Amino acid sequence: MKAVMNRKGLRLMFKVVLVAVGLMLIAGAVVANDQFVMTITGTVRAALVITEHQPLNWSEGGDLYMGVAKSVGIDEAGTGSFIITGAATDALQAMFLLPEYLWDNVGKQRVDVYFTSTDAGIDLTEEPDPELVAFTPADPRDLGTLTIAGGATTVNIALGGTAMPSAGQKAGTYTASVILTAWYEGT
Repeated sequence: MKAVMNRKGLRLMFKVVLVAVGLMLIAGAVVANDQFVMTITGTVRAALVITEHQPLNWSEGGDLYMGVAKSVGIDEAGTGSFIITGAATDALQAMFLLPEYLWDNVGKQRVDVYFTSTDAGIDLTEEPDPELVAFTPADPRDLGTLTIAGGATTVNIALGGTAMPSAGQKAGTYTASVILTAWYEGT
């Protein structure tokens, strides 16, 4: 007896052979692949540390008087100063958030305060006492890029400004917050 295949049978056999060949190719490809595991690393710098050395104080050399503006320069008594400590030779950015007013203890009376483009000072010499440095004037709103150079690990920042009590200013103590933020520039 002779076996006769019809067209349907041939198609089915062709499909089975095709699937078998495909599975053999896939199995061969899987066996022929290789893997390599790479270790990747990254070092995160220690955080910058900002400390206040001295608060900005317009009353350091005498009190404020009604209707009389009083300025404190970056090299005078009453100058505010901060120390930023970080990794040597790294570039960093820093900026102040400055108040427009000093407020009394109940928040109803205020004294206007102003900061000019030379009311901040920067020193990169790593002098541990900010009172002994000669600050380079800078704009407190844009301190720019500061590079902790030559193995130093600190930057000294000074802040001066002008307070202007009104002619009818109520007597009392007025305060406000100054925020200095610093971060590594990174690449």
